[in-house]
Amino acid sequence: MQTHPMALMRLLVPVAIIGAALWLRIYIDNLGTETRVVLTYLPYLLCLTALFLAYQFNRCRLMLATLGLGVFYWLLQSQLQVSLSQPEAARLYLATSLAVPLLCLYLLLVPETGIWHLQGCIVALVFLFLALASSQLAAWLPQTSEAAAGYYRARPSGGYILSHGATLLMALVLVAGLVLVFLRDDETDIALLGALVTLYLTLALLHLEDISIVMSVAGGLCLVWGLLRSTHAMAYRDELTGLLGRRALTERLNRLGRRYCIAMLDVDHFKQFNDKHGHDIGDEVLRMVSARINRVGSGGTAYRYGGEEFCVVFPRKSVEEAAAALELVRTQISDYRMSIRDRDRRPVRSRDGARRRGAT
Repeated sequence: MQTHPMALMRLLVPVAIIGAALWLRIYIDNLGTETRVVLTYLPYLLCLTALFLAYQFNRCRLMLATLGLGVFYWLLQSQLQVSLSQPEAARLYLATSLAVPLLCLYLLLVPETGIWHLQGCIVALVFLFLALASSQLAAWLPQTSEAAAGYYRARPSGGYILSHGATLLMALVLVAGLVLVFLRDDETDIALLGALVTLYLTLALLHLEDISIVMSVAGGLCLVWGLLRSTHAMAYRDELTGLLGRRALTERLNRLGRRYCIAMLDVDHFKQFNDKHGHDIGDEVLRMVSARINRVGSGGTAYRYGGEEFCVVFPRKSVEEAAAALELVRTQISDYRMSIRDRDRRPVRSRDGARRRGAT
C-alpha cells in the first residue's frame, strides 16, 4: 500500500491559519466598530466564495462542508449566544457537538461523486439525514441514564466546556482523518481536517468572546484553500501516478536557467505487457515506476509526459550527475519483483487461502 508521509506537511497551512485566527482574537477589541461588523459577516462571505468554487469545480464534499460551516456559524450567532444552563441551548449545543464529528467523518469516508449526479444527491441526502439524526440523538441521550447524560453534558464553567463524549468523538475523527491523509494524499481531506479543528475549538472554547467569529473565518479559509489546492492538482498533476503533468512541465521549461539537464524515460515493452495482463495491472506498473522516478536524487523533478513516458528535469546539474541519479532509479525498478495474481487459481474460501500462505 502506497503511503504519503509528506502529505502531512501540507497540514501546516491550516495550522498556520488557525494559529493566526487565535492571535487575531486577542487584538479584536482594538478594531473599530465598522471593522468588527465586517469581521462578523466575513464567514458568510468566505462560505459563499467556497460554494462558488465548489460549484464551478464540481466538488460535492467541500460544498456540503461549506454549507455545514455556514449553518454552524449561523446557529452560534443566533441561538447559542446565551447561557448553556438553559435547556434549549444545552440541547442545541449537544446536537452540534455530535453532528460536527459525525458529518466530518462521513465527508472524509464518502468518495467524491460530483454535484449534479444521482450519487451526489444521495450523498447530500445522507448528509442531511446524519444532521437530523444528531439532533434526535441529542434529545434521546439525556433520557437514557444519568451516566450517559453526564458524559455528554457540556461544562459551562472553567476553561473547557466540550463534553467528554464529544471530545472523544472529535479525537477519533481527527485520527481517522490523519490516517486518510497519510494514505490518500487528498487536498479535500486536508481541508476537512482544518475545518474540523476550527469547529472543535469553537465548541470547546465557546465561553471566549469572539471565538466563533475568528474560528469560522479560519474554517472558511481552510475550505477555500483546499478548493484552490484541489483545482491546482487537477490542472497540474497526473491523476494516475500523482506526478506533475505536461502542463507543469511546459511552465517549468519556460523558466529554466542556463545550466540544466533533461532526461526522457519510458518503460520498455509496456504495450505488450499491457495487452497480455490488462490495463489494471498496467496501471499498477505505472504507479510503481512513477513512485521510484519521483524519488530521483540530484534535485531532479519528475513529470509524466504521457502514456509510459516520463521526463525528469535536473536544474544546474551536469549530464554525469543526472546519469548517476537515473541509473540508481533504473536499478531500483529492475530489481523490483512484482507478483501478478492468477484469478483462476485464487482460492474461493478464506481457509484455503490461509493454508496456501502457510497460516495456522
